Amino acid sequence: MGITLYTNNAFSSISDPDSYSPGFDTTLLRRAEIFTYTGIGSNLMPGEGLPSVAGAPSIISGTPFAQFANNVSIAHLNLGIQDSEKQTWFIYFNPNSDLTQRLIMSSYGGTSPSTLPGAGVMVSTAGTLQLGLGYHDTTTDAYSVSFATLTGFDFSKPALLCVTLNGTTATIEDLTHGLSASVTLSTGRVRAPNTIRVGKGAVSLWGSAAATSQIGAYFVFDRVLSVDEKTSMREYIRRCIQAKFPAEIL
Repeated sequence: MGITLYTNNAFSSISDPDSYSPGFDTTLLRRAEIFTYTGIGSNLMPGEGLPSVAGAPSIISGTPFAQFANNVSIAHLNLGIQDSEKQTWFIYFNPNSDLTQRLIMSSYGGTSPSTLPGAGVMVSTAGTLQLGLGYHDTTTDAYSVSFATLTGFDFSKPALLCVTLNGTTATIEDLTHGLSASVTLSTGRVRAPNTIRVGKGAVSLWGSAAATSQIGAYFVFDRVLSVDEKTSMREYIRRCIQAKFPAEIL
């Protein structure tokens, strides 16, 4: 069931089984949640599937953010779709001044044919925000990840992140603070998609099993959005969040 949020007054919403009319082009919008409106485990986009909720993620009282765990058994969302050749993600992320190594929103599963590296946003061992783009090297038959580091990212402030997957090139942007970084796979390396998750990544995969991440919203499109569309998305998410939490800066 779709939920139409009226962006001039985001407190007002209706349930509508046939449409989602947010004021931007919803073509190939696969997953969309703004947790302060939808709760956890819903989908604003009608006609699409729902994520699977593992453990007990919860909304942090007095904030627009839900808390997810970097642990397979505690609190994460399995979106039930894979990263693809042409895709755009939006993630409203509160770093909470936490530099602990962890996956934030990612399809990383490992570096083997049975645990593919996927793609996604993560905090590195050095405490930097990175976009990882997994690949299979067709020459060596190895599976690994190439990284783009978002230099200058401020872990003390929430940010609306945007990930663009476009063939062998991936870009991460901090739309709130005007930062960007990209990575392109070299010849002979092909993408190795996996299932996207919000949170999750047991200690054997990436970082601390005790780590947590705070996320207020996410959207996944199975297409590459234009610059103008990204601006419209930022404005939409901002209006929805600020209607309930006016102090939030997106």
